[in-house]
Amino acid sequence: MYNGFTIFSTEDEFGTIKVVENRSTRKLYFDSPVEQSCFFLNAPMTLNFEYQQKIIDLLLKFAEKPPFNDPEKPFRVLMLGLGGGSMAHHLYHTLPNLQMTVVELRQAVIDCAYRFFQLPDEPEIETVQGDALEFVAENDYGFDAVIVDLFDSHGIPAEFSEEDFQKNLLKQLNPTGLLIFNLWNKQSENATQKKPAPTKESGQVLNHWQNLVSSNKGLSQNRYNINSSDNLILAVEQNC
Repeated sequence: MYNGFTIFSTEDEFGTIKVVENRSTRKLYFDSPVEQSCFFLNAPMTLNFEYQQKIIDLLLKFAEKPPFNDPEKPFRVLMLGLGGGSMAHHLYHTLPNLQMTVVELRQAVIDCAYRFFQLPDEPEIETVQGDALEFVAENDYGFDAVIVDLFDSHGIPAEFSEEDFQKNLLKQLNPTGLLIFNLWNKQSENATQKKPAPTKESGQVLNHWQNLVSSNKGLSQNRYNINSSDNLILAVEQNC
């Protein structure tokens, strides 16, 4: 299956979770052939997906700015959505002052990340089993950076594109902070189409932040289309 052997399979109320391994990789799948995470057995620090590389690059560059580059000052990151934990694993080994909270809906996914994908079981990474919608609505603790990587087997769930969720996300940021979204473009039906088009949910997120940035001098944004996939990265920086 999926160019390998299934070494673990389980089901929860949200569907199937499979871990598939071959000679070089170990991959996480939900209810579709779309890879949720990829771990290189002989190179565990390698990020397989270009969109992950872009997210990590943006975050590391932001963390180099004062006051975050002070090794004595914790750099606090909130990650919504875990997958196999590749980005959390990478940040743990590259940011010496990292303090991360990861919110993941499915306990079975958290268990797989620790058991099969070397998510560090260290106090610097706190994993919270819970609904991201509820977490951002109730949390009153500020973060320096927030990564939103919320996908199921069909794409971005509609509730994560709604306005209330976006407003609550902004409340998670400290006065100087970075918010990064992993979004999704539609697969082009026209081979001559030059500009990728976002899905409905991604478009709603983009429109919200475009409107907010245009009316708020303390916010700026950048968008990055990923060449190797249909991922679209949105980075919103707050500097109040």
